[in-house]
Amino acid sequence: MAPSRILFVRHAEKPGEPPCTNDNGVKRSGEKDDESLAVRGWQRAGALVHFFASQQDRCPDVIFAAGIGEESPSHRPKQTVMPLAECLGIKINESHLKNDIKPLMKDVLGRDGKVLVSWEHTLIPKLIKQIPGAPAVPTEWRKERFDIVWVLDRVGDGWKFSQIPQMLLAGDSDQFIT
Repeated sequence: MAPSRILFVRHAEKPGEPPCTNDNGVKRSGEKDDESLAVRGWQRAGALVHFFASQQDRCPDVIFAAGIGEESPSHRPKQTVMPLAECLGIKINESHLKNDIKPLMKDVLGRDGKVLVSWEHTLIPKLIKQIPGAPAVPTEWRKERFDIVWVLDRVGDGWKFSQIPQMLLAGDSDQFIT
């Protein structure tokens, strides 16, 4: 048992970072919350439904998002994939806190089909390093990039890395992270 494809997304836009420098984080209910997505992040989360659900090779069978805990307070990874999970009728697996890198990837590698992981951008390269036979990936997911998907496709005993620009919102880039 192993996934055929693993897709990684950074959580969507957050308050205080470009292009949302002056925005507040908001819960789905509209209440102010610094650990939630900015309005633009909620727009991206909604647009990701079509991005993933409309393409068979992108439509996940399993979705992981960082869980909430004392050292993992952000709701953004889960909020980013909530609309997609609801559309697909998939329960988000949020049993791993953001720093539970090894247990998360063991869980991911124990799944079949296509697995989507929504996580904090600084940790995604570290997650990939936990995969046996993992390909080289950029060492850093750039802070300003909310608009790309990293993809690992199983090839024999190893993996092939690629990137898909989302091109969902104004200002999204078609450039890969290098």
